[in-house]
Amino acid sequence: MARVNTKLLITEAAVRVAAQHGISGASMDQIAEAAGVAKGSLYYNFASKDAIFEEVIRDGFARLAAAIDEARDSVPAAEAPRAVAAATLETLRSNLDLAKLMASEVFRTDRPWADTMTLARGSVTVRFRDVLRAAREANGDPAAAETTETAGAAFFGALAGACLDWLLFRKDQPVELVLDQVLVAF
Repeated sequence: MARVNTKLLITEAAVRVAAQHGISGASMDQIAEAAGVAKGSLYYNFASKDAIFEEVIRDGFARLAAAIDEARDSVPAAEAPRAVAAATLETLRSNLDLAKLMASEVFRTDRPWADTMTLARGSVTVRFRDVLRAAREANGDPAAAETTETAGAAFFGALAGACLDWLLFRKDQPVELVLDQVLVAF
């Protein structure tokens, strides 16, 4: 019999509950019920609801960072912005509830996990900055070295916003059109 990953059950349930009620409205009872575990299992695995959502945020951004790295490393630098954008859209599409949660939390500074969010968000925006910088260098742009983390944040924001707009309101649009529209600015 396969071993159950209780922590994973809990974090996945927390995302589902937060998608319905928001993080503030999500209760430990709701999370336990959605995970199919006893409430004591939540506290055995996590010290608090805040600890659960800190893990959710850390995990979500780690998955996104891994997808960015894999996409960046699979193509020449000049093609990396499109490859990374496609990987980002696919990663966010694979768990829309998590994508909405990450988008709603990315600029919050009043949460107990604000430091975790800052580090996680920074690790992703730096990756986007580096992809943009390398692509500009590969295309002979003399100002490539001036590509800042703000450019990476703008790229990430454009992708996250476009992804949510696409998946929530324009599902019939092909992903290639979404990529073309986002990349025209970069």
